[in-house]
Amino acid sequence: MKIRLIVITILAVIIIIATACVEDAVFVGPASISGVSGTPVSPQSTESVVIKAKITDLKGVTSAKLYYKVSTVATFTAVDMTSLSSEQFMWVGTIPPFAKDIKVEYYIEVTNIDNLNALFPANAPTAKASYIVGASTLIKIFVNEVFPDGTKDATDPDWVEIYNDSEIPVDLAGYFFYDEGIKITLGTATKKPKRVLGSIMIPPKGFTVIATEYNGESVTFGLSTTGDAMYIENPNGVLVATLDFNTIVTTGKKSYGRKPDGSNTLMLFNTATKGTSNNNAN
Repeated sequence: MKIRLIVITILAVIIIIATACVEDAVFVGPASISGVSGTPVSPQSTESVVIKAKITDLKGVTSAKLYYKVSTVATFTAVDMTSLSSEQFMWVGTIPPFAKDIKVEYYIEVTNIDNLNALFPANAPTAKASYIVGASTLIKIFVNEVFPDGTKDATDPDWVEIYNDSEIPVDLAGYFFYDEGIKITLGTATKKPKRVLGSIMIPPKGFTVIATEYNGESVTFGLSTTGDAMYIENPNGVLVATLDFNTIVTTGKKSYGRKPDGSNTLMLFNTATKGTSNNNAN
């Protein structure tokens, strides 16, 4: 009987020790980070990037942070990652939009209930995941500057400057171009037609000028020095750019436009900057 009790006791001790070893092996250690991905894979400058990762830890995660920065700077910005209720063990964090051609670097740090840290990539922040921001396909054009005090002929005509604030070239073929006078007559028996533009390619962050004489073809209107407005519609008839100067007097060879380019700040310029940036105009 004594021998049987001794054997049972020894077996119980072995089971307790084995169980403790298994528990130590399972529960003591950092969290696991896997399946890290970014969406979209090739972001445009107008797009945020959602970083998604599978984070597992049997005891529980107390903190999951996403660190990101532009490659040319030293300091990371940290954002909290949140767990997805719809997908077990999946966590997400968002990196905001950055400009075209910027290289964005990031890593993930997870702290579990045992205060142990896990990193992705494993030797972050020395090693980092990264992506490069591509050009946005969003079209942004502005009526950037107007010169209404021209000669009303080919010598020194009225003109309108259009600025392409997009990151891609924009072709104005099929766009509609008209002033306040034409807008007022629309829908009347004596309405004046909108001008339909031909192929005019504006480079990214570039300018083009449309005058009362353009490539030898007269436009159907001139601008008023006592006030007017300009409108541009895309080929679908959607208004995409306008500049209202109905209460602005531009006599004396002054122009009126946006400073800086593409902004909502409007002013008179004593010296016109035809076809070039308004940023240094006066």
